[in-house]
Amino acid sequence: MSYILMKQTHYTFQMNSKTILHKLLFYWASSYLIASSMYYVLWLVMPDHYVLGAWFRMPVYHWEYPLQYIAIPCFFYGILASVFSDSFLKKKTIGRILLTFVIIVLTILISSPFGGMLWHFHDMLAGYFPPNWTSKMIKMGSIRGLEAGWLIILTAIPYNIFGSIVCYFLTRKGSELFRQKTNETT
Repeated sequence: MSYILMKQTHYTFQMNSKTILHKLLFYWASSYLIASSMYYVLWLVMPDHYVLGAWFRMPVYHWEYPLQYIAIPCFFYGILASVFSDSFLKKKTIGRILLTFVIIVLTILISSPFGGMLWHFHDMLAGYFPPNWTSKMIKMGSIRGLEAGWLIILTAIPYNIFGSIVCYFLTRKGSELFRQKTNETT
């Protein structure tokens, strides 16, 4: 009896790990493809190709390497959307909108330090690497990312508006898709 229970638990764990991995891959790949495509469409139509925001006299490495900076929030969105996808469908429309807002805010807060580190890395590539470049990139990059990342995203209009709308519908689509897959396997 205990052998059968252990075997069933192992099978359930394998199915859950596959589902979690599929959710992550779905959200990561979909959000990255949509965000990258949306960036280049807006790049074609925006005056002077200003899609992402910037501070005055700030080196705009995120304009030079946009796909690297887009990949960071897409990665964390994928994790957060996977975590919240089950509770997303249990909510009514207003609850889903609020949950989407929570996902967006958490994505920005978690992504900003990594974007700051990448910005510092690009800044060092443009100049020189100091002897303690790793600690500078981690410490100063994280701090600067938290200070400036949210503001850069906030000023990236209309990219951030389209991204918020896509976040809602992509989270909903993934939640529905994986609810159907879960129902089919049980």
